[in-house]
Amino acid sequence: MKAYITCPATKMRERHDLLPVIEDVVRNNGVEPFVFEISSEPKEIFERDKKNLETSTHLIAEVSEASHGVGAEIGIAHMLGLKIILLLEKGAVLSRFIRGVPGVKIIEYSDIDELKTKLNSVLS
Repeated sequence: MKAYITCPATKMRERHDLLPVIEDVVRNNGVEPFVFEISSEPKEIFERDKKNLETSTHLIAEVSEASHGVGAEIGIAHMLGLKIILLLEKGAVLSRFIRGVPGVKIIEYSDIDELKTKLNSVLS
């Protein structure tokens, strides 16, 4: 099993502390993590990330901020049949379209400890 972990690149600084926490929870549940990277040219990023989505069983996305890229990743993950877990800070707004994707699990959290507890529960 492999989890593709992502968050909006434009808000990565605000969410940066969450990525290692999510990665640790995933790894501790016996799932190989892949954390998206900001690098390269746009076409290279697309090809690399598409390849990693194609070899994943899960998509875990922090969706507290709107993002075209994360939305596209969610769509690709749905088309590939991945288990989709969305992390949403309490009080943040998530599009109704994304909420309507079949089988999506949304974890609302108020702090890192609550996020870890709920994500562990979903992955175990």
